[in-house]
Amino acid sequence: MKFLFNILLFIFTPFLAISQNFTGVVLEEETTVEIMNAIVVIEGTALAQKTNEVGEFSFFEDIPVGEQIVTVSKEGYETKYFIITVESGKRIVTDKIELEVTREESKRRRKLKKEREKEAKKLAKEREEMIENVRKEKEDELKRLAKERKKLENKSGDVVISYDPIENTSVQEIPIVPDVDPVQVKYAAILGVEPSSIINIELYKFIEDWTGTPYVMGGANKEGIDCSSFTQRLFTKVYDLYIERTAQKQFNSKYTDEFTGRQFLEEGDLIFFGKNRESVNHVGVYLRNNKFVHATARIGKSGSSGVKISDLTDSNWANRFLAGGKRINNE
Repeated sequence: MKFLFNILLFIFTPFLAISQNFTGVVLEEETTVEIMNAIVVIEGTALAQKTNEVGEFSFFEDIPVGEQIVTVSKEGYETKYFIITVESGKRIVTDKIELEVTREESKRRRKLKKEREKEAKKLAKEREEMIENVRKEKEDELKRLAKERKKLENKSGDVVISYDPIENTSVQEIPIVPDVDPVQVKYAAILGVEPSSIINIELYKFIEDWTGTPYVMGGANKEGIDCSSFTQRLFTKVYDLYIERTAQKQFNSKYTDEFTGRQFLEEGDLIFFGKNRESVNHVGVYLRNNKFVHATARIGKSGSSGVKISDLTDSNWANRFLAGGKRINNE
């Protein structure tokens, strides 16, 4: 569907030679996620710009005075049209431009999510079957040895058999070495679980990639990121789900099924912190055994701030904990 509308919000300031004539930010309509590499074109001119990694664009060139039609497009989104009125000596700042995801793109995202979940279940099942097969082979071998020994004892007749003492006669356990990713080993140790129980390897590879990124309020990239931008990027990359930009909006979302019991927390749940429901000021993602990952300005016991794994039983986080939240029906 294509839309044609007038941008009602303009901010006019005196224009200098080095000023930008026209600036704005492009967001995804439903999730308000910033859209990178969207094409912004002023129709009837040779003027065009791409949005940066936080969805912003800027035209430095002179734009013809009068009403101009602007188009914003990107693959996977419906093209949007709107009109700006250009006046001499003034610049235009658009509050936000929202693009709607196409039906085909929405369908593709749902399909990709299902495929990832299916693949994760398949890998988990294969690992379980491999471990069970190794155990069964070991049991069968022990039974065979016991049977052979019994046959020899029955055939010994009058032959006197003596046995020299052996220091250790116990059957040695055959080590089972499943195909374990180094990331599984590392984060299993941090979370206090078995490596084979770390199934969502993509989640922990994402955490590994972002750990140590500095905390910057309003940041949204490797140079600096804040808590809600980090959870937003994690859900986008790992779960192929687009969630809101601020901790308060993520908490208030109709797709967040909130609960207060910590005992119900599961891997991938959002965890919110704040004084009350109207003042949610921090968010992270729960992992296992009271551990959660987040971007924080607090140094704490780890001696560093930024993206890191913290413990929910720490007094600072325990006292500020408000609720957990599961994302449901979020496509």
